Amino acid sequence: MSKMELLAPVGSSEALRAAVQNGADAVYCGGKLFNARQYAENFSVEELKAQVRYAHLRGVRVYLTVNTLLSNQELPLLAEYVYQLYESQVDAIIVQDLGVAAFLRKALPEMEIHASTQMTVHNSLGVRFLQERGFARAILAREVSLANLARMAEQVELPLEVFVHGALCVCYSGQCLMSSMIGGRSGNRGRCAQPCRLAYTLVDAQGKEVKAEGAHLLSPRDLKMVENLPLLAAAKVSSLKVEGRMKRPEYVAVVIRNYREALDRFYADEETYLAAPETFSVSVDAEKELAQIFNREFTTGYFLEKPGPHLMSYQRPNNRGVMIGRVTRFDPRTGRVTVRLEEPLAVGDGYVIWVTKGGRIAGEIKSLRKGKATVSRAEGGEEVSFSIQGGRPQAGDRVFKTLDAALMEKATSTYASVRNEKKEPLDLALEIAEGRPVLLEARDRQGNYARVEGQFIVEKAQKHPVTEEDIKRQMQRLGDTLFCLGDFRVHLEPGLMVPLSELNALRRAAVSKIEKLRLAQFARPEVSFSEYQARVEAVLRDVVGSTPALSGLPGTGARETLAWPSPKDKNRRHQAQLSVQVGDLASVEAALEAGADLIYFGGERLRRKKSIAETDFSAVVQSCHARGTRAVLVIPRIFHEDEVEKIKAYCLKGQEAGVDGFLAGNPGALQLAKDLGLNGIRADYSLNVFNLLTAKHLLAGGVVGITLSPELTLAQIRELAGAGSFAFAHPVWECFVHGALPLMLTEHCTIGNVLGEGHQDRGCPLPCRKQAYSLKDRLNMHFPLESVENCRMFIFNSKVLNMLEQLSELLAARVNWLRIEARREEAYWVKKVVQVYRAELTRAEKGAVQPLPESMAILEELSPAGFTKGHYFRGVE
Repeated sequence: MSKMELLAPVGSSEALRAAVQNGADAVYCGGKLFNARQYAENFSVEELKAQVRYAHLRGVRVYLTVNTLLSNQELPLLAEYVYQLYESQVDAIIVQDLGVAAFLRKALPEMEIHASTQMTVHNSLGVRFLQERGFARAILAREVSLANLARMAEQVELPLEVFVHGALCVCYSGQCLMSSMIGGRSGNRGRCAQPCRLAYTLVDAQGKEVKAEGAHLLSPRDLKMVENLPLLAAAKVSSLKVEGRMKRPEYVAVVIRNYREALDRFYADEETYLAAPETFSVSVDAEKELAQIFNREFTTGYFLEKPGPHLMSYQRPNNRGVMIGRVTRFDPRTGRVTVRLEEPLAVGDGYVIWVTKGGRIAGEIKSLRKGKATVSRAEGGEEVSFSIQGGRPQAGDRVFKTLDAALMEKATSTYASVRNEKKEPLDLALEIAEGRPVLLEARDRQGNYARVEGQFIVEKAQKHPVTEEDIKRQMQRLGDTLFCLGDFRVHLEPGLMVPLSELNALRRAAVSKIEKLRLAQFARPEVSFSEYQARVEAVLRDVVGSTPALSGLPGTGARETLAWPSPKDKNRRHQAQLSVQVGDLASVEAALEAGADLIYFGGERLRRKKSIAETDFSAVVQSCHARGTRAVLVIPRIFHEDEVEKIKAYCLKGQEAGVDGFLAGNPGALQLAKDLGLNGIRADYSLNVFNLLTAKHLLAGGVVGITLSPELTLAQIRELAGAGSFAFAHPVWECFVHGALPLMLTEHCTIGNVLGEGHQDRGCPLPCRKQAYSLKDRLNMHFPLESVENCRMFIFNSKVLNMLEQLSELLAARVNWLRIEARREEAYWVKKVVQVYRAELTRAEKGAVQPLPESMAILEELSPAGFTKGHYFRGVE
């Protein structure tokens, strides 16, 4: 079994050097475009070329993120950009957008692609879906357990990558709409505002606040798996990924060095540790360094078990630091606080005092006193005092060190100076004989060999014959290269003269040849720009019947847009049908009575409702068909490897009941539908269809309808649906028009973890069944919570989407299915809302521009919290 790769985060050139110099096998970074960390420094194409060369010379691979959703108008820019990335010799591109992946496979098959964790792949079905589409690696969802990882690895060939250290998202990556719906900054577009790190209050159905351990109810701790490397190896993980492209280079240096040391120790006695993983551990110093450089407290996430409340950092959403002691007294006259230390403290360190009353007091140690003596450092067990600014700490208050100046200096020293970088021995051997040119042979530790001959014909010396010491001194002048002199041999006849410039030239030539050999290991086939352009044109012609005007030379920055085909009847209002997603049998009947054309049922069962059981499937289908309405079974969005067989049986029950189709919301569900031969597959919004390339890929794969991303604007939908209607035969474009949309889907149940044991397996009393709960934010907005099977949880929007006034615009945009989200609603709500939309849709199809006032009044009465237009007009960053 090959060794696990240590994959480091890189957000700057300093961080890249820190990663390489501290033992990373590979790094991942972003360019200036289309990456999910747009607030990192990132690299221009020219900068990237230099960084890739630096890494490749040292045997380190470079993966570049293109892991955001792309709009139609960004596709020409993508086409140019990925060619430039290919030319820069990056080893792989990390992708979220299925359309981007499909484009790369056809336009640039020589480029390796990895599936981002944003694709929410969490079972072997999803991995197989990727494998069939040419992906070279799957980066799994952080919620996958080690047990399920091992099961998956037995069934798939694709290498599996997992996050092992750093920040966690509380929501399944790629499924979060909270940042974009609250503030317009989309995580799917690389601009997440991290609303999960904000303060929230859990409130019950009566609005009563529920007391919790802290205010940061959605803020996870940081992941740390360094002590569990044998378990990861046993599960056949291929790559260990450290999160942190937004972190400073010192963080990268410290984390990667400690993981490198732990990995090397594991592989030094692999058989023993695999047989007895509990015997593997890391040093106390390593634990302290990892905690000191950054932590929100640590967790093993979902790898070992359901972590319950131990997943979360309720009290503090940012760096906690390391506790170093407690306040013993405070002198308000001098502003000096005295602390009994449990760990060392030095001048230059950062601190924070957790004040019992008054929040936090933070600062930097400018000077330390031990008694009356001024000291630069104090040890654990000693009592010291220092000045603080503001606040009144009390005896017993905890003191944390948030920055260790010595650790930072140690980390910086590993990458800040080229002279201090690790050097690889280069063995040199010279033959110097009269009447012949000097011969130099070089060999590095990878086995690369180079042989160079000089231009100068060696002759007898007139005065100062060259010595072996002279030659060695010149060979040692390896300066800013990655080499130091290793084994040195020279066969030198006595009394000869060789110019020092000749020796220098030979050394430089040998190093250059060795470097080229090292870089050649990473080289890919050349693809001319003209050949690439022809491929791009073929791909886009296949999708939309037109092609972008790419610049004649890569890197010139052409920004011409695609002339998307637009039907001549673009202003005509087309007919549309009404779909409703419901959560119980009563709502099925209510929707049918009100005139729904399609019922989505099943999927995740809300604990608070009497959900539709598999034994009810036939009755639902019969009721729908009796009214000429389609019945579509929802495949749960999340089902892990130990749930696959259950979901297969669930789908077959639906097929047996005669459903008209299935709604699939993740790659695994699409693969399952293919394996089982299910018909009428519709792609749900959670597949993040943002452009025509993705739509084309799904439709070509047998999908019959697509719910477009709720992050698209109406103008983008008009362009996509209009061009798609021109390009595809009878496409089904569905958009949400009403309801509180799900903003997050989490493996963590806030209700259970605040009020119970967090999971039914722990004996949780399931308070989620007794009444409704919501999260209240700082603006007094209430976000409804719904727990579902397996103690997962949905967070719904605080406001209800209402597009009743824009029905005519949606029809003109060629949207032919309008969807109402009603899973958590009661039957009376469903009936009234569907009736309103049914009536107003009929009016809009006949030419009405605005709904009747009484229709809006009904909707307003049903949703006192107010309405939103979502992203239909404002869009996302």
